[in-house]
Amino acid sequence: MATLSAHTDEATASRVSEMAKLEDRTSSQITAAAVRWYVRLPASARDALRRIEAQGDQAIDEAAWAVGRTLLDRQYEDALKAGLGRAPSTLPADASEEDILSEAVRITRRR
Repeated sequence: MATLSAHTDEATASRVSEMAKLEDRTSSQITAAAVRWYVRLPASARDALRRIEAQGDQAIDEAAWAVGRTLLDRQYEDALKAGLGRAPSTLPADASEEDILSEAVRITRRR
């Protein structure tokens, strides 16, 4: 496995260290994951990241929140597709609210 070295500010190093402890991973693993994602971004996205970074911490936090939301939306859509495949709906197009609630209970109850 190749080794990379990077210089960063104390605040970022501290965040990486705290995150590694919370996730029971090493700082190196956190850094490797970040680099793995960064190098897969298109050049235009990397340019956008650098422009946002130049605007300061608030802009970075706002952009990170938006990216995080997009990733969670993607994960939700994947889970929804997987779940619907396992429990197809039996609702007619003109289902009542009571029918919809009953179907939601049926789909989500433990088997």
